[in-house]
Amino acid sequence: MFSRIYVRVLLLLLCAGLNTACVSSIILGGAAATTAAFDERPVGQHFDDVSIATEIDARLITEKDMPSRWVSIEVIEGVVILTGYLPSQSHIDRALFISRSVQGVSKIDNQLHIGVPSTRSLFSDSWITTQVKTKFFNDKLVSGMSVHVETVAGKVYLQGVLASEAQRYRAMELTRSVQGVTAVVDLLRLK
Repeated sequence: MFSRIYVRVLLLLLCAGLNTACVSSIILGGAAATTAAFDERPVGQHFDDVSIATEIDARLITEKDMPSRWVSIEVIEGVVILTGYLPSQSHIDRALFISRSVQGVSKIDNQLHIGVPSTRSLFSDSWITTQVKTKFFNDKLVSGMSVHVETVAGKVYLQGVLASEAQRYRAMELTRSVQGVTAVVDLLRLK
């Protein structure tokens, strides 16, 4: 398993100098292969969702005047969840338009904020996400591979498909126990 990760990291670094869209394809493709085994979605649906997310990401990256580095894209059963920051409402509107234009998108859940995150906020959000994921990986009920965690300004978004209400409750409970979490947004679905 570690050799596959090592190869992906090398490919990621190699592609980074060549093409930014290639980087997102490797990251999302690697994530799809890694998480598909733990995900409650059918494998075909999981890969369709990853393809949609990759396409949106590539289009946002290539869009002129679109600072998409602060935008996170998660797709669950054709529903696109956009979290993060863009500098203006017109940027958000354009990101929504681009997302809607991708084949397979059934709905968009816009959780984007207007503004630019501070460096301190970015580090704090990354730390919170890491702490939540660590709790999930160490828990016997909730798999760290089946829940996507995104933190924006202390607000934690939980996304994914779980097998039971007990898993959903436990994921919420673990997330709330992390210092610095200001709110938890439950975007989890049950199988």
